[in-house]
Amino acid sequence: MRRLGGSCGRSAHLGVVAMLALAGSPAAADPDLVGPPRETVLAAICGSPARSESGTCRMKDGRPVEFWHGAMIPAAAGTWFTGFATMPAPGEDADAPDRRTVAAATFAFEDARWRLKGVQTEIGRIGTGNRNGDAPEVDEAFGAVTRPVNRVRLVMGLRLTSHGAAGARSFSFLLLHFSRVPVRWSVAGEVPAGSDETAACDTDGGEPCRMGKSEGRLEILPEESFRPLAWPPVRVTLTGTVLGEDGKLRPATGRDARTYAFDEASGAYR
Repeated sequence: MRRLGGSCGRSAHLGVVAMLALAGSPAAADPDLVGPPRETVLAAICGSPARSESGTCRMKDGRPVEFWHGAMIPAAAGTWFTGFATMPAPGEDADAPDRRTVAAATFAFEDARWRLKGVQTEIGRIGTGNRNGDAPEVDEAFGAVTRPVNRVRLVMGLRLTSHGAAGARSFSFLLLHFSRVPVRWSVAGEVPAGSDETAACDTDGGEPCRMGKSEGRLEILPEESFRPLAWPPVRVTLTGTVLGEDGKLRPATGRDARTYAFDEASGAYR
């Protein structure tokens, strides 16, 4: 397992780098290589050019599609890139949806150019990051956590931030599964990873803040050797402060860690 850093920003080119090997030992990543422009990603997903004034495109049913996150994947078989985008889920209010659909466009760098290898207009659905219905924020500074599985598969965790009332924030890890043969992504669930309630503190009276602030770290554990096609378990540990059973703040400890296994029936980690 390795933690991957990077930032996609709002520039035309995507520089998020996720270092992983899907087969064998990967060659060193070219630091000058950048992913396709977000407009290329959106055009692949929508099947029509992105609108330059808004940086979005529209599906045939009219839903607006927004670029969300990009990951460059160097491997022994070549360098790959996936651009993720989100749109209101079917049946949701397009202006303020409660659920969003995640789409993906995957490219391979071949003959000095990016070649489209696969498009999925729905790899799963996620909740929104605030009351406006926007997608949760991907923590680009933290980066992605990944683990190669069975040479052609990969499990990835993206740390997300959602915003609540009175400035509160909640953190989680979105878990994704990638297969290179065939090229396919799928959302594999979301697990909690701490929260920050301190914005709601009233310290005018000089009283210490009694709201917790914690952050989770994700480990993707080794898969079971006797079940080579199984999904590996994941573990989230917390740092910071949490509310104890007595309602008082205490430091987060190992007893607050949680391990999640993939549930085949629901298709998600639980």
